[in-house]
Amino acid sequence: MPGTKALDEHYKALSDEELLKLAAGGGFTEEAERVLGNELARRNFTFDEARRHFAPQWLDKADVGKIGVLVLENGERITAEVAGLNEESDQLSVTVIPSQSFTRNGHPSRRSHREIPFHKIVSFEPQPHLLEQWPFSDPCRNSKTSPPRFLFLSTVFLCMTIGSIPLFLLLISKPFGFQEASIIAYTLWVVFFTFATTGSRGGGNVPGYKFTCPVIKSQAPHLLWRHTCFLVALFTLQTAMLAARPHLPGWWNVPDRKGMTPCGAALFLLCFALLWTQILSNRSLLNRAHREFSPSQSA
Repeated sequence: MPGTKALDEHYKALSDEELLKLAAGGGFTEEAERVLGNELARRNFTFDEARRHFAPQWLDKADVGKIGVLVLENGERITAEVAGLNEESDQLSVTVIPSQSFTRNGHPSRRSHREIPFHKIVSFEPQPHLLEQWPFSDPCRNSKTSPPRFLFLSTVFLCMTIGSIPLFLLLISKPFGFQEASIIAYTLWVVFFTFATTGSRGGGNVPGYKFTCPVIKSQAPHLLWRHTCFLVALFTLQTAMLAARPHLPGWWNVPDRKGMTPCGAALFLLCFALLWTQILSNRSLLNRAHREFSPSQSA
């Protein structure tokens, strides 16, 4: 069995990489561990650093497909799914799972891919039931559409577009019939563009909100109250414009080639501005509520 001096000379002859790899292996006698520890300390290394670099204790837990929390040496905590292990380059490939359902600009949070060197990982704790917890269990994260949701939103869309024309024709001759038809059509537009996933001019989709989401349920009274206020504003605006129309200068009521008068165009633009204001404010409210929601608030 080699003596202390022989061990000391052997360890000093090793490169840093060889020394760390040897230290990570373990299984030393008490004397050999003491001498090796002294050599590591002389080079400003520790046994923990050697194990993290070559044989991290968390490695056996990080099977491909496992979901868990990674803690890095800089203190960063990452919730991720293990995508692969590259032991030749000592890197862990993970798919990062964002903790928020939506970003501040209203777009759904997307998973990103990262390659993390072994020596930068302090620990990995598997969380098999993590995706059952909030916010990972948020139904609004799922881009798939259920048949009942598709049927409901399709019905709303058809009533909003095709159904609005006969609705106005049916009610236009009644007192306040125009306002009644407008309230129904307005409500359909608000429901569809608040909750449906729609395209945008930038090319990406604007995320939809699911009716089964606890955030949506918690905000339902607020949404209904806001909608009532907007409907009152819509009714007041239309009634005031229709009452003022006979008293406006003549050119306000002269139809163009398409039959639209300046008064009618102004009323349409004002109603559309009111509609779009409510839709944007509704989505902003629900986006903010998703970021702030916790299960304890739903109790």
